[in-house]
Amino acid sequence: MDLGWTQWLPPRLADVLRALDGADARRRRAFDALLGPQGPEDLAAWERFRLVAPSRLDVPALPSDLDAEEAVALLEGLGLAAGDPPRAVPHPDPVETVLTLDHDDVLELERIRAATDAGPVETGVDELPSLDARFGGGKVGRNEPCPCGSGLKYKRCHGA
Repeated sequence: MDLGWTQWLPPRLADVLRALDGADARRRRAFDALLGPQGPEDLAAWERFRLVAPSRLDVPALPSDLDAEEAVALLEGLGLAAGDPPRAVPHPDPVETVLTLDHDDVLELERIRAATDAGPVETGVDELPSLDARFGGGKVGRNEPCPCGSGLKYKRCHGA
């Protein structure tokens, strides 16, 4: 299981990372795709990445604002690429992400929590079933067959 930054990378930036170990044509295609038109899923993934990226990195607001050198610098800053020419690091260090939420994000989180809260328990203790209840509803005599179905008398089975 990957515990590093690669799980947070937007798909197109992940393609750039994979292309670093490929031929020049593969790199060019990955950089062209990064700079190409972005769909809603791409922009959502980019925004998620911006939220978790370390503050020491300057992550542009849009992926289209990123050129090839900046993309490689971003990957190097995350510890995913190194060397000259840059190559993908085979076993990057695992990371722990800490999200910083602004006021609107906190309000949204509280709204979601409130919507999923079941509320207080309204069943009183008197309304709960008795712990003395037995199979079949009545009390079992000591010499009657045990209601568990074992065939033994109650006194020798569950009555002991």
